[in-house]
Amino acid sequence: MRSVLTLLILFILGSIPVWAQDNYDPKKALSSEELFLKQSGDSRVVGAPGQKYMVLDASPVLGGFHRYRFFPGDNIKFRMKNETIKFNETIANVTDSAFSIAVINEALGQMTYQSIPLKEIKLIKTHRRIPFISQAATLLPLAGLIYIGADFFNKGIDNKRYTTDASTLIVGGAIMATGFICYKMTFSTLKINGRNKLKILETY
Repeated sequence: MRSVLTLLILFILGSIPVWAQDNYDPKKALSSEELFLKQSGDSRVVGAPGQKYMVLDASPVLGGFHRYRFFPGDNIKFRMKNETIKFNETIANVTDSAFSIAVINEALGQMTYQSIPLKEIKLIKTHRRIPFISQAATLLPLAGLIYIGADFFNKGIDNKRYTTDASTLIVGGAIMATGFICYKMTFSTLKINGRNKLKILETY
């Protein structure tokens, strides 16, 4: 089994740099301001100074402090206080104390805008791309399953299939648990409280 574990480790170490590397073109290098504003969404409405946007200053147990920025055009996943509905919407506009989302009334064939006060937000689901950690969130659980499966289906020192031992389960479980921790660092559901605060800022 040591050979299997060695192959898994080499596979993971070889895959992560390839997944983590972005195609780099010096001619397309972003300025410091563009890097500050850049996020995953392509429909963001940013340009003139004075554009309001929402920030979530988060200090979770895993991952340390991080600031998430939400501009008009960005997607946001959240829940409101005293409600069980999970919203997955695009931000239409941001004001001094709220943001708005588009609501389509299919019966009337109309689209209206619903204002969501920041003080009514209970939870926000976030995604943070962390080099190596984000890739490990998907690779490590798979590696743990392969490790346990290899021991279960292959003949071991006892020359029997469909058997495994406690040490294999411990090692495979540890690999999967590490992947789960990486997942929680990448994808977090943050409760708005004293540690995680929402506020409105402006570009300048």
